[in-house]
Amino acid sequence: MLLARGCDHRVVNSGTTLLTNVLRRERRSLDGAWHVIVDPYEMGYVGILGERNDRGFFRDFTPRHPADRVEYDFDASPTLTVPGDWNTQDERLLYYEGTVWYRRRFTIDGGDGDGDRAGRRRFLNVGAANHTSRVFLDGEELATHAGGFGPFAVELTGCLEAGEHSLVMQVDNRREPDRIPAMRSDWWNFGGLTRSVDLIEVPEVFLRDAWITMAPDGRVVGGVTVDSPDGVRSPAVDEVTLRLPGLGVETTVGDGFELDLAPVRWHPGRPILHDVEWQLGDDIVRDEVGFRTVATDGTAIVVNGEPTFLHGISIHGEAPSGGRRAHGRDDATTLLGWAQDLGANFVRLAHYQHDEHMVVECDRRGLLAWCELPVYWGIAFERPHVLENARAQLDELVVRDRSRAAIAFWSVANETAPSPARTEFLASLADHARTLDPTRLVSAALLTLPTTEIDHLVDDPLGEAVDVVAVNQYLGWYYGDRTTIAEHTWRSSFGKPMLFTELGAGAKAGRHGSADEIWTEEFQAEIYRSQIEMVERGRSDRGGEIAGLSPWILKDFRAPVRVLPGIQDGYNRKGLVSEEGDRKLAFDVLADYYQQLSTGPAPAAD
Repeated sequence: MLLARGCDHRVVNSGTTLLTNVLRRERRSLDGAWHVIVDPYEMGYVGILGERNDRGFFRDFTPRHPADRVEYDFDASPTLTVPGDWNTQDERLLYYEGTVWYRRRFTIDGGDGDGDRAGRRRFLNVGAANHTSRVFLDGEELATHAGGFGPFAVELTGCLEAGEHSLVMQVDNRREPDRIPAMRSDWWNFGGLTRSVDLIEVPEVFLRDAWITMAPDGRVVGGVTVDSPDGVRSPAVDEVTLRLPGLGVETTVGDGFELDLAPVRWHPGRPILHDVEWQLGDDIVRDEVGFRTVATDGTAIVVNGEPTFLHGISIHGEAPSGGRRAHGRDDATTLLGWAQDLGANFVRLAHYQHDEHMVVECDRRGLLAWCELPVYWGIAFERPHVLENARAQLDELVVRDRSRAAIAFWSVANETAPSPARTEFLASLADHARTLDPTRLVSAALLTLPTTEIDHLVDDPLGEAVDVVAVNQYLGWYYGDRTTIAEHTWRSSFGKPMLFTELGAGAKAGRHGSADEIWTEEFQAEIYRSQIEMVERGRSDRGGEIAGLSPWILKDFRAPVRVLPGIQDGYNRKGLVSEEGDRKLAFDVLADYYQQLSTGPAPAAD
C-alpha cells in the first residue's frame, strides 16, 4: 500500500483502548529523557517510492558489522524530557510542525517477565501525544492514535519477555484541514509527548472503567466495564464489588447501576469527597468522589437544588510560566490557585481536554468545571471520518472524567460558523455526550459577530441541541462602543440559561496610560467594569437570562497568530495575569466583583 505520508491525518485509532483511574493505579513511569530524531520528510516511516520503509527509524537498528549502513542513531541523538512539548525545550523547534521520533529503552527483569507473571496483563498508557502518533515496540508497529489531548493505552501483554526493550513513538503535530482541531487555532500547536507515559500492570480480568456520580434527580448512578483477554465474560470472574466505607455501602454492581443513597453533597466552595473502592478479584481501584446535582430550571443553572450564578474564568492548558504546555499537579495547583484568588466558583477548561490533574484538583477545591472538545474554527463538517474522530475524542474526554463532581458541562465545540452540516455534526456529538453521560449539561460556545444593535438575540440553531446557550462576545474590543457596553441586553430564542464563556480585552502587563488607550492595563480594566455592569443588569435571577460568565482568560498564552511587535510578540494578551504570572489591574476589578457575589452564605449541606 502506498502511503502519502507517515502519520496521515486520516489515520484512525487502531490497537488502542482507554483506561480510567490511571492516576490511582500502580504505575511504572517512563517519564524522563527520551532520545529523539526530528524527521520533517518522514523518511523514518515512508520510503522514497511512498511505501512503508521497513528499515525505518522505528526499527531502532544498530549496525551489525562495520559495513552495515544505518543512517540514524537514537543513542547519538539529543533528548527531550517527557512529559513536555518539544517547542519550548529546543528553540530550533519553537515553530516546528511535523514528525519527531521518540525512543526510550527499558528493561524487564527476570522476576517481571511474562513467563513468570501468569495471569497478568500490561499496558502502555500515554496521557497525551499531539497530534497523531504511532506506537512501536521492538520494531513492531502496535497502534495508531489520532487526537492530541486525550489519553490512550496500548496492550503489551505477551510482548515483554525479560530483557531490554525498545519503545518508539512517532508523534506528528502537523495541522491538516480534516483534523480536529484543523488548520487554525488561537493557541500554540505544542508538539510531543505532553503528558506522562506509564507502564501499567493489571490482572488478566480487570476493571477497564469504573465510574460513579449523581444524576440530576439525586440518584447515585454509575457503571463498570470489565476487560478480559478473550472478551468472554463469566459471572464467576465478573463480580464487581463497590464499597463506600464512609456511607456504609458494600454491594455488587454491574455494567450500569443505581444506588439508594443520600450522601452529603459536594458543593462549589465546599468540596465533600467520599472514599470509593472498586474490587474485581485481585484488581482493586480506589478513588475519592463527590456527589452533587446539576440541572437547569428555565434560565437558571441549578446546583444541588439551588440556583447558582457561575462566576468563573477561562483557562488554557499552558503552564504558569515558561510558555510551555501544562502538565502535572504542580501546574494545576498554581493555575487553579489563581482562579480561587479571583474568587471563582467555576472554570472553563478550554479548548480541549486538559491534564487529568486539573479536574482532580477542581474536585478537591470545589470548582465547577466546563470541559471542551477541540472542535474549533474551520472543521470539515461534511467528512464522515472527521465526525468519527470527533466522537473518539469525545469518548476520551467524557469517559476519563465522568466520576468528577466538579464537571458540570461537556462542551462539543467553540466558535463554529453556523451551517446545516455544522449543526447536524454538533447535534450528533451532543447526543453522543448524553449517551456517554446523561447526568451533566451539554453546551457549545457560540460565535457572535459584530452588530450595531444594542439588544442581542441569540438564535443560532445549535441552541436547540444544547442545554445551555454559551456566548463568546467581545463588546468594546473587537466591535462595539466601549462607552455603551452596559446598555446592551442579551436573550436567546430558546428559553435556556445563557453563559458568557468569553469576554474581555487585551493588555500588555506593565503598560499604563488612560482608559482610552488600547493595550494598557487601564483600558482592559475599564472594559471589565463595563462588562460587569452589563452582566449584573441581565442576570437570570433579576429577570434576564445571563446565568454566569467565564471571561477570557486567566493568563496570557502563546498564540502564533498574535504578531504585534512590542505588545503581543506571539502571545494572546487577554490574560488577567501575564505569561509569567504578573497580575494586571483587571484581575482586581474581577476579584472585587466576585467577592461581592460570594458574600452570601453557602447552601446548607444535605
